Amino acid sequence: MKDNINQQGSLFDMPVPTVKTSKLEALVAKLCPNRVEWKTIEELCFALPKGTLKQNELQSSGKYPVVNSGREFYGYYSKYNNGGDTICIASRGEYAGFITYMDDKFWAGGLCYPYKSKSDKIILGKFLYFYLKNIENYIMETLVARGSIPALNKKDVDKIKIPVPPIPVQEEIVRILDTFAELTAELTKRK
Repeated sequence: MKDNINQQGSLFDMPVPTVKTSKLEALVAKLCPNRVEWKTIEELCFALPKGTLKQNELQSSGKYPVVNSGREFYGYYSKYNNGGDTICIASRGEYAGFITYMDDKFWAGGLCYPYKSKSDKIILGKFLYFYLKNIENYIMETLVARGSIPALNKKDVDKIKIPVPPIPVQEEIVRILDTFAELTAELTKRK
């Protein structure tokens, strides 16, 4: 594993701007004058339960989606093993390293690593998702072992470092990125 998983040149590594041009920059300048602390996923999150399902246990539609090792849901199941505000990282196969955010109950399959923030007073689940999504290609290209079946080791995931700005900064980043995602979805619908 690479020792330095921090993305250089991020908002949190830059000097505090002297001219505040946005609410986010103002929050960073006020609440992070000496930069932010970085912590590992292992320090910030609980690893959640997961379970393998047989193909004949899956449904094509249903109440609880099954997250496994792909970009899409693996299917649906009548039970759940995790609640919402959770991230999942595909651990095996073509999409190993792909990041998913689940805001409601779901079944985590055996080929993903589900995580939940230990405290939403320290790190928001959605902020963690957006940060990991931002470095998703880095994870896929650097941490995924490419062999006959691409694989991502949980020990490597646990050591990924995450910036931990104050909660108001995280909330503003999530607000901005959620708005951007909504606008993008709206534009995509109009095609």
